[in-house]
Amino acid sequence: MSFHRAAFVQRAGLAAIAAAALSLGAAAHAEVNFSIGVGGPVYEEPQPVYVNPPPVYYQPAPPVYYQPAPPAYYAPPPPPVYYRPAPGYYPPPPGYGPNYYQGQAQGRPRLSDMQQRALDNCSLLAPREQGRCRATVMSTTR
Repeated sequence: MSFHRAAFVQRAGLAAIAAAALSLGAAAHAEVNFSIGVGGPVYEEPQPVYVNPPPVYYQPAPPVYYQPAPPAYYAPPPPPVYYRPAPGYYPPPPGYGPNYYQGQAQGRPRLSDMQQRALDNCSLLAPREQGRCRATVMSTTR
């Protein structure tokens, strides 16, 4: 038997290619990945360092002295002022008689004591407001 070097190299190369193809096929079914990694920066978290803070000393604030305020003297308040209506009598408008407010003879409603007092107080108002006051009182009757 003779040994041919060229034939041996050719067969060895074919065997290497076949072995590489078979191993790649097995790697594809086994979900094995092949990659070429390029190194980059890697972050490593530093170890925690526990150090007690240095003691802090504060100088106390200087004392503060306040001069008391001088006493305040106020004049007494003025006496209350009371206003009363102008003296005088405002007679009811013409057509109002002594039985007008009782109303039984004229077919008007009878007023309660409170309504009668309110109606009597209407005469203490200014003349231009008396009509509205009487109308308000009379609107409370049934």
